[in-house]
Amino acid sequence: MKYLILLITIFGLSTTNISAQNDPAAEKLLEKVTQQLNSYKNIYAEFKYSLTNKKAGVSQQTKGNVTIQGNKFHASYMGIEDIFDGQKRYQIIHENEEINVTSHKDEDEFTPNKIFSFYKKGYTKKMDIKQNVKGHIIQYVKLIPKNTNSPEKYILLGIDMKTLNIHNAIIIEKNGSVINLDITRFQTNKVLPAKLFQFDKNKYPDYYLNDLD
Repeated sequence: MKYLILLITIFGLSTTNISAQNDPAAEKLLEKVTQQLNSYKNIYAEFKYSLTNKKAGVSQQTKGNVTIQGNKFHASYMGIEDIFDGQKRYQIIHENEEINVTSHKDEDEFTPNKIFSFYKKGYTKKMDIKQNVKGHIIQYVKLIPKNTNSPEKYILLGIDMKTLNIHNAIIIEKNGSVINLDITRFQTNKVLPAKLFQFDKNKYPDYYLNDLD
């Protein structure tokens, strides 16, 4: 469960805000990214996640995937299957044979589909470095939390300038941790199984169903 908590709190929000001005070029680029992402009927992405903290001797790595259509999603990461059907969220924790069910009404709660939208609010946006990564021109936008109590110092969000899709995110935390989130596969407008976003409790007859509402 500690790995789930780490992922969920990557983009956590706090209550104390500071004001700062956005870089118009960064705002314009992220607007284009948002328009591009909104143009897709659905998105399937595979990602690689790593967390390192040299002082604490921490090094963790995992992989996952997520399918998104509208506000629905079906993700798999850290031994967890995470389904949101538009009304209920089902987190199937296979190791514990447990299923947590919530109504998912908290807009600030981090969910797997927000990998592609978390940048929209809560950050001051600045243009940063541009790099050639295996033939792809990646423009980084520096996201500085407006919330002074945020665990993040800043985030570097990498944008593929040819496709205007998100390539990766590098999260620098105040405690010295560095989190890398790399999109290793990105597909759009796929023909999806009809029941992909539906939870079928018959598949998990021995799992404990924990209704958290």
